[in-house]
Amino acid sequence: MWFFGLFSRKKKREKSRDTAYKRLEAILERRRPVSVTEIVPKAEFEENSEKIKEKIVTWVSDTFKVSPERVKVEFEEHNGYIVIITNVMFE
Repeated sequence: MWFFGLFSRKKKREKSRDTAYKRLEAILERRRPVSVTEIVPKAEFEENSEKIKEKIVTWVSDTFKVSPERVKVEFEEHNGYIVIITNVMFE
């Protein structure tokens, strides 16, 4: 009986390549244009910017199963708009 088990294929563990592919698919599925529905005054944005960063870090780390230390969020102003830049460092 053990002889037949010798030639059977072992169940493969998920490789990092497969994990990266799944993460990339998740990113591409969620990417869609967001229409501007409300303009927030600059003073209000600056007052709440840390809360916004915390919420983005929490959401990204939960969604992509990475530690919060691996998520970096920055705000930049371009042509009067605030651009949110999020970097996720995957393993």
